Order: sequence, then C-alpha cells, then structure tokens
Amino acid sequence: MPTPHMGRTQGMPVMDNSVVKSVGRVFEVLELFDHECRALTATQVGRKLKYPASSTLALLKSMVNLGYIGFDRAERVYAPTVRVSNLGRWVETSLFGEGRLFGMMEDLRAKTGQSLMLSIQNDLNMQFIHVVLGESFSLNVKAGQTVPLFRSAIGLMALSDRPDKEIAKFVERYNRRIKGPEQKVELNQLMSAIRRARTQGYATGYDLYYPGVGAIAFLLKPKVGRYSAVLSISGVTAKLKEAEAQIVRTAKAGIRSINADTLGPG
Repeated sequence: MPTPHMGRTQGMPVMDNSVVKSVGRVFEVLELFDHECRALTATQVGRKLKYPASSTLALLKSMVNLGYIGFDRAERVYAPTVRVSNLGRWVETSLFGEGRLFGMMEDLRAKTGQSLMLSIQNDLNMQFIHVVLGESFSLNVKAGQTVPLFRSAIGLMALSDRPDKEIAKFVERYNRRIKGPEQKVELNQLMSAIRRARTQGYATGYDLYYPGVGAIAFLLKPKVGRYSAVLSISGVTAKLKEAEAQIVRTAKAGIRSINADTLGPG
C-alpha cells in the first residue's frame, strides 16, 4: 500500500493542476474539517489551507448558504452540517443495504485489528470510498485518495472481475501513457496474477510501495456503475502474513453474507 501524497495539512490529499481551483477549494475545506474533527474559525481555515482571508470568508459563506457548512455566530466558528454526511449514504444503501457493509467492516476491524478500505476502480486507479482505521495499526489513508490499478492488491482484485479482453485494453491504454519502459505493465505476468486471484478468491500485495506494509483484497459482487467494489485489509506485512489464513477465512465469511443478502439465491 503506498504512502498517500500529503496536502497542505498533514493527512490531506493535494489538489493537482487538473482540478478547477474553486471546486478544489470546496473539497479541501471539507477534507480539513474531516481531518480536524472540530469546528473552526475562518482564520483557522485560511491559515491551515493558506488561503487569502477574503477568499476564505467568501468560500465559507457560500458553503453556509448552500447548507453544507453551519455557522455559530456566538462562537464565530464553522462546521459541516448533517447534509454532508448524508451525501454518500446511497452508496452503501444501494449496494449492500442499510448498515450491512459498514457494520461488517467494523466487525472485521474488531476481529483482525487491521485497517479496512472499500474501493472502486476510477479509470486507471483504485479510489477509496470508505476507510475504517485499524486498532493496532492505522494507515494514513482517507476516502477519496487513489492508488494505481496495476500496482496494488485492490487493483488486481478489481481486474479479476473484468473480461480478459477488457484487461488487455486497460494495459494497452496505460502503457501508452507511460514514458519509461521500466514502468510498463507486462500483460502475461499480470494475467498470471489475475488468474491466481480468481482461483483463490483474494489477492495479496506485500511491500509493493511502502516497506513493511501489506494488503489482502477481496471482491464484493455488487457494482458501482460497471465496476465491482473491493474490500481490502491492510497492516504491517509481517503480522498480516502471519495471520493471512485466519484473516482470509474471517473476511470471506463476512463477505459471503453480504453478497448473499444483496444478490439473493442463485
């Protein structure tokens, strides 16, 4: 599992040049509140995100008017409203039923002590859409962050649910974007790993990006659009390898119940 790229505030993703500035700032403000877990003054928001004071105040006022941020006039502080927390509720409900998937993830964290991530494919990346941090080891990962499709256990597991011809097209498109030959994906090696993941029902990735950190990934059958969701369990490589067999048994049992409830008999 790679170390996420840090933004202006520790733990927050960077806004790259492809993002419209005004749009990016809205989500940077929301990410800041998620990171801080407390109400903030306009001055604190501006200082932490390095925004001009006038721009910060105008942005916060607009978000208040839209109903996504609340303002306490007595304390002069801002905080997200319930409307923000409701935005993504349809994802779990439409895919897995109210509370079932996230509840299962909490249960797996309690049983394994590891961090759990729910992700979906986003073009040639995998994007986290829900994160449950482990009790014994917490990764610095947040919903919205991405990892490469071809160089992660979760990407390998997501590809295992795609037809071989479609996988080949993904690889061809990826290799066209890559300049250095050492970064190109070798299709035969990839397909060998995918076939192994299909057979055993999970994929592993140890020390792929960050020394000492690994992941075990599982496929969730309900789809987000055209893509299946992937559940991954991450932690210290040595401990994850030692407990791999037990983690796989525990995770598969939980996933079977989720898939059965969602897909029904047959």
